[in-house]
Amino acid sequence: MYGDVPTGSLVLVDGWNHYLAAMRCFGYKMAVQFPIDRLAASLTTQTKAEAVIDVAVVMALPNRHDPAEQPEFWTWRSRLNRLHNYGVRHEKARFRYESLKCSACEHELARVVECERCATPHPLAGRRKEKGADIKIAALALDGAWLASYSTLILLSQDSDFGPLVQQLKEVHRRQDRWYDLYSAYPVCSQAGHEHRSVPGTKPLEITEEDYAMLASRPLRDPRAAG
Repeated sequence: MYGDVPTGSLVLVDGWNHYLAAMRCFGYKMAVQFPIDRLAASLTTQTKAEAVIDVAVVMALPNRHDPAEQPEFWTWRSRLNRLHNYGVRHEKARFRYESLKCSACEHELARVVECERCATPHPLAGRRKEKGADIKIAALALDGAWLASYSTLILLSQDSDFGPLVQQLKEVHRRQDRWYDLYSAYPVCSQAGHEHRSVPGTKPLEITEEDYAMLASRPLRDPRAAG
């Protein structure tokens, strides 16, 4: 304890941000393991926190009513439900779907560009955009700060948009005149062109492929009970 505040961590996972960063660095087969329970415990041991207090994954699920997205929906729902059984909460965000239309006649266009040289089709990004995830993460972090329910925050994200949130959290802790630590954790690799950065104002916690593979190979475990 530090005064009346538990020296424990709140781990908040920006689900799609973390998953896509892990996939870019480690590949699909490794990223899809998504060992958040073990990762939360491992990252917490690298900080001054004595225990994991709470873990939440903030993440939108694909559209279960769209046949093209059903396999992805069931895969993620099953994975998140299993993590829930081991102490990792799923906080829901949502996807907003946008169609690409002709500016002249409003006809809906296919989101595929074909290479003029080799005819390889390339789907265009941006058909769906996650909404509400950043706000949910900010609310969880700020609520916990005002309630003094954690001493250490670990954000699994590289999103620089959380910079203002970090500054707000620091101001809350200053008003409370208490010790705190703010971290962001993210995958790292040696591949050219891959950007690895912490959220502005946080201390970095780097996640290597070796560490990710080691954690993924271990059985699931409630990080709040890890010792």
